[in-house]
Amino acid sequence: MALSSLTCAQTAPTQLPEVVVTGSALEKRLEEAPASISILTRADLERRPVHELAELLGSVPGVTLTRSGNGVPGVQIRGLGNAYTLILVDGRRVNSSSAVFRGNDYDLGWVPAEEVERIEVVRGPMSSLYGSDAIGGVVNVITRKVGAQWRGSARLDEIQQQNRLAGDSRIASFSVGGPLMAKQLGVKLSGGADKREADDAALNPAAGNGVRQSGLPGLKNRYISGQLAWSPSELHQVTLDLDTSHRDHAGFELERDALSLRHQGRYEFGRSELRLYSDHSKNLTGTVTGQINPNKSKVKVLDGKFSLPLDLWEQNLTLGAELRHEQLWDPTNLAGAPGSPPRANPSTAVRQKAVFFEDEITVLPGLTLTLGDRYDDHENFGGHHSPRVYGVWHPAKGWTVRGGWARAFRAPTLLINSPDWGSPSCGSATAGCYITGSRDLKPETSMSKELGAAFDGGRWQLGLTVYDTQLKNMLDITNRTSNKTLAPSYANFIGFLPDGRPMFRYQNIASVRSRGAELSGRLKVSSALDIRANYSYTDAKNTSGVSALPLTYRSRHVANLGADWQALPALALSLSARFNGKQYISVPANGQNLQQAAAYSMVDGSASWTVNPSLVVRVGLLNLANTTVDRENSNEFNEDGRRFYLSATVRF
Repeated sequence: MALSSLTCAQTAPTQLPEVVVTGSALEKRLEEAPASISILTRADLERRPVHELAELLGSVPGVTLTRSGNGVPGVQIRGLGNAYTLILVDGRRVNSSSAVFRGNDYDLGWVPAEEVERIEVVRGPMSSLYGSDAIGGVVNVITRKVGAQWRGSARLDEIQQQNRLAGDSRIASFSVGGPLMAKQLGVKLSGGADKREADDAALNPAAGNGVRQSGLPGLKNRYISGQLAWSPSELHQVTLDLDTSHRDHAGFELERDALSLRHQGRYEFGRSELRLYSDHSKNLTGTVTGQINPNKSKVKVLDGKFSLPLDLWEQNLTLGAELRHEQLWDPTNLAGAPGSPPRANPSTAVRQKAVFFEDEITVLPGLTLTLGDRYDDHENFGGHHSPRVYGVWHPAKGWTVRGGWARAFRAPTLLINSPDWGSPSCGSATAGCYITGSRDLKPETSMSKELGAAFDGGRWQLGLTVYDTQLKNMLDITNRTSNKTLAPSYANFIGFLPDGRPMFRYQNIASVRSRGAELSGRLKVSSALDIRANYSYTDAKNTSGVSALPLTYRSRHVANLGADWQALPALALSLSARFNGKQYISVPANGQNLQQAAAYSMVDGSASWTVNPSLVVRVGLLNLANTTVDRENSNEFNEDGRRFYLSATVRF
């Protein structure tokens, strides 16, 4: 294929992780990137069966996983909730939150693992480039290129639980791509399906009142995607992508169809990128357990950027713009509160536009300064600037010092910004309380700073980063109760439904401060043995009240250790361990009766045997020590015990 930097097959895959595309407007070598970035390579994905990509992200420094209510893990970066992590697929925004309302756990599952080339994780705010939602960081899932030669692969995974009350899993996926016309036209196609059976009702022990909590739910997913890549010349490429997926999480079903058209061009004076894409999600079930209330959302985006080098101070200047339109149709939850006159048009929509710039300046040899700002004009909230300053310095061979400051924002979703939206809450759809949106909400804003240093000694690397993030105007619905006597004393109480349930609306009251440190290292013991480790310290607190309170589902201490050994030319062995420190799982607003989960550790082992160039077989034990985390109340979560897995990959 033409335009080699964009579509060429990778002749040296081990070099690819040195270049990243998410932390700045232009691709950069990792040590030059103006951000804290971690990479999960294709080799990382191949070491173990991957049912949800979020499971792998837990090994990245600064990343923790929330398991509230035994849902699919949500990705939290630097102590901020998963709603503050922006998910991208090949640079395109993916967001199903309007269609599923609470704690969306769908966005990392639209791409089969066999199609993923690498995952780039930016830790820290990136609203200067990506706008709303990128307060905590960005996860960019980068898929495989079409390539200059035909390639294909198919993979089957079987995971069996030692405890037969726990659900087994099966995963199947494929990826194929290559040229239709040499250097001009290429195509790729990928797809897959996976299933995790639900845990048996008797898995968890009975609590003191005799009630058993449910285990991990059943999951069923299927997905298929395709791309057509056309290179009319060596300097231009046009790609057309189409994706369709269906996800079933414990009976809540979501369908997604996405279409994208992109042009990338190179000129004597610079380079350009223009993209038009749409993302259509259908929630076939709704958002309330036991009810069928379907809804659907659609997002249409037109964005583009132009980069040009400037001789003065060896600058690289990028200018860009974005137009976005979001629409939600929900005849149940946008019909107004129960008992009120129904809306004739149960839909809501919002438009926003943005312009941004990023300028990378070579101040001195070895010292670069990146300046950026994005101005978003939101239909409901007006204009917001998201400036960013970041420096990268190489004081001596092997050394990198980086640091910066940024301001970011997150606009309320279509749902909670609509006064006509409402949903049952307080534990019951009929006898609890009722929560609504509000037009009076303000965007959440944050200010962050970080400083880090790293040394690359060839055979070993070591890095340390410290950060401090302050989040204001955090959207909050914690203040609610089903107690009809206490309800009027709450500041966000707005009245009673005809059936007597109290009503509350979202409000901007909460502020959060998250501070921490990330330490990572790697040692190449020999050409066959590689050891890696990282440790994250996270101190995330709700600072809204008189006394600061810890945020839930955030371990203060998390550590990962891994080793990869090429024992024989055809045999590779891997061992990984993860430590999760104590974490609060329930923090009442009054600061009393806090509930904390104990620390635990998990160890996984695997072996990979290359039978021949076309067949690779893998076997492994997950959770070698059979460390289990049981669930005795609704705030707790399960961790699977010992599991055996067998995997086969065929390449052609």
